Amino acid sequence: MKYAARLIAAGFALIAGVVFALPEDRNQPIEIQANTAEHDAKTGVTTYTGNVDVQQGSIHIGASSVVLNSKDNKLTQIHATGGPATYHQQLTGPDDVVDARGSTIHFDVAKNLITLQGNASLKQSSGTITGDRIEYDTQAERVKARAAEAGSSDNSRRITVVIPPSSNNTAATSGNKKNNSQVKSEKKKQ
Repeated sequence: MKYAARLIAAGFALIAGVVFALPEDRNQPIEIQANTAEHDAKTGVTTYTGNVDVQQGSIHIGASSVVLNSKDNKLTQIHATGGPATYHQQLTGPDDVVDARGSTIHFDVAKNLITLQGNASLKQSSGTITGDRIEYDTQAERVKARAAEAGSSDNSRRITVVIPPSSNNTAATSGNKKNNSQVKSEKKKQ
């Protein structure tokens, strides 16, 4: 029992140094739930397996397996695998969130870089992007995506970007439709 408690405490201490999401998230308690946990003090690797659920404030990671790498008691890498692994983060407000998924999710803490690999998708209010590999810089909020094979003519292997209409464009389009129907109605009356 003491060994399991130390493993979980080690996981908490490692994740506490991550700097992303809402500023308040860093001050929130971290909760990791899994079926098993194993920590190697010599290598600094902690592995959680079996329906892993990691939460800290608005950050949520779900996966089959999560591996935390640390050096000098500071978290350096998070590697999550699953069918799929998922990542959720609230950025600045309740409607400003990032939802990501992929066969693997790798977070390089020093670079603030999340890499989604294998049937990857990243969704924000500004749109959705899907592809085989997506890199998301959490600090600069910059996204890069690529298909499985460069130059492939197979559309299922290409990246897809969906940008929702802005509320201003929707209002303008609705207004134009009204005006067109009014014009048609007026022509019929004449």
